[in-house]
Order: sequence, then C-alpha cells, then structure tokens
Amino acid sequence: MFDFLLGDATEPEGQWLELGGENVWLVWKRHAKAKRLKLLVSAEGPRLSLPVRASKKAALAFVAEHRAWIQAQWQRHQAKALPPLAIGESAQVPLFGLDMPILWQEDKALRVYQYAGHWRIHTSPRSSLRQVQAALLHSYRRIGHEWFNERMQAYLPDLPQAPTAMTIKPLRSVWGSLSAANAVSLDVALLFGPEDVAEYVLVHELCHLLQRNHSPKFWREVENRWPQWREQRDYLKIHGMGLKSEARRVFG
Repeated sequence: MFDFLLGDATEPEGQWLELGGENVWLVWKRHAKAKRLKLLVSAEGPRLSLPVRASKKAALAFVAEHRAWIQAQWQRHQAKALPPLAIGESAQVPLFGLDMPILWQEDKALRVYQYAGHWRIHTSPRSSLRQVQAALLHSYRRIGHEWFNERMQAYLPDLPQAPTAMTIKPLRSVWGSLSAANAVSLDVALLFGPEDVAEYVLVHELCHLLQRNHSPKFWREVENRWPQWREQRDYLKIHGMGLKSEARRVFG
C-alpha cells in the first residue's frame, strides 16, 4: 500500500512529531535575519524559525529539548479551537474551504441536506449527536465520491488503468493511499480544505498507478499532471492537522 504521508528528498525542511497520538508536521523556516532558533505553535501547527546557517543537528536537538512545551501548546490550541458540535446550537461545517452554517429543523426523522452555502439538518426528539455525526459523515462521503470521481475522469486516458475502487473515509495519519489491488482511499477531511488541495491528493494517488514509490520519476509524473503540487503539499504541511481535527469534531 502506498500512503501519502511520509516526506521525500524534494520537500522543504521540517520533521514529523507525534503529538497526542497524531503525526504533526513541524515546518522549518530559515530567515536571513534570524539570530537564534525560535518555536511557534498555533492551531494550524508548529513552526521552527532558524538562522540560515543553523545545522540540522542543532535544529533537531532544539526541538527535542522543547518537545514537552510543543506538546502542551498543541493540546491547548486544539482544545480552544474546536468547540463540540451540539444539536440545535449555532455551528458551521466547512465544505471545500467554505464555512457553511447548519440550519436545524425539528422533524419526524433525521435527515441531512446540503444546499448552496448551508446545511439543513432535520432531527427528531430521538436523534442523538452520534447519529447526526454519522449522517453528516455519510453525506460527506457521498459528496466526496461524486466529486473525486468526476475529477478523476480527466486523468484516466493517460493512465495504464483506472483504480479498481475509490473509498472516501476518515484516515487517521495519511491523506490517501493506493492498495496492492489498485484501490484508492482518500481522507474525507480533504473536503474541508480548498478544492485544489483535494485534487492534488487525488493526482498523487493516481500517479502511484505509474510509479509505486516516491522516486524522482514519481514526482515527475505528478508535476506533468499538477505543476503546482508543491503549493498544495505545503498547505497540507501547515494546515493539514487542523483539517483532521475539524473532521474529528464533526464526525466524532
């Protein structure tokens, strides 16, 4: 199975950290005017600023020394940024980067409808939050399957074969994967971010039908089909854990 998670030689500097059971990307940014190493943790992820000539060894040691502080700050931001979803309460649930408010309506049965610019969720007195979350996940998976399948058609003529299956579901650590049987899995959290980011991950996995690795040949296949891939990859490095956290809040 080929998972879209680990880095490669072409990626910008940084490192993976395990924070609260999650793999979180710590971005390294070199600055000409920086005189010392400095850490910043926001709800979107941790960042290390360092002088241009700082060594990799020094950066890794600095991060290791401040690991407990990074963990504490990350947990604080996550708890603060993600208020729980509650039936009847004002809330917004994003779709492709657009914050869409939920309009609640009492009814005889639980139903979820997606309209232009908002969600409408019908609930009965017996509806539980867990049932609402499951219904929302079902709606996202349906929307995602239709959207990814439509986008995929443009790339199929240039591939040796189409994927044997496509599944949209919550993925804990990866954004997508291609199985040995050529089945594609994509993280439903991609539907919370911009469309070009979601399409980049789709292209990434489709290119594994040509190169089952992350070699320079593989990245040339990606670039031939999606020249701006570095921008979307960097977006996921910085904002990806925020998308996954939002998915956990919405879907439970």
